[in-house]
Amino acid sequence: MVSEQFLDEKKISLVHIERGGDITYHGEGQLVLYPVIHLRERGLAVSEYVFLLEEIMIRLAAVYGVQAGRDPRNHGVWVGNRKLGSVGIAIRHGISFHGLALNVNLALEPFSWVNPCGLQGVKMTSLQQETGRRKIETGDVKKNLKAILGILFHEDFQEYPKEWLYGRMC
Repeated sequence: MVSEQFLDEKKISLVHIERGGDITYHGEGQLVLYPVIHLRERGLAVSEYVFLLEEIMIRLAAVYGVQAGRDPRNHGVWVGNRKLGSVGIAIRHGISFHGLALNVNLALEPFSWVNPCGLQGVKMTSLQQETGRRKIETGDVKKNLKAILGILFHEDFQEYPKEWLYGRMC
């Protein structure tokens, strides 16, 4: 919807990747979670995994008093007709990569420069906007996320820096 020159002026990189979900925007104030999970070993179908990723965001939103849900026509998490979080995954040899992006405290204007998830006319929202808070503390969000992950996946997940992961994948 906007030119590459426009994105360059805004210092926004355009990155082409192989995953479902079409185009999205990632920015500061967004919680991005890319679990690397062997779905076959866990006995999870792709549809079940997508459901779990959405459930993570729904439960996390509930912690902050935001009633979010699913739209049977479009993946992701919604508050009414506003999209709060997105899911975009890829599976290789039964192992998931990419994942979810939950809008916490980010500027929403850049979403108007694209069709998020390939959907025209979608209005994006954030936890900050839905709660009316000035800011939601990222540390609290991560702590709550880790607790929800433990409940849904029955495991104590660890956070690793992306450099650690890249060194093991490449």
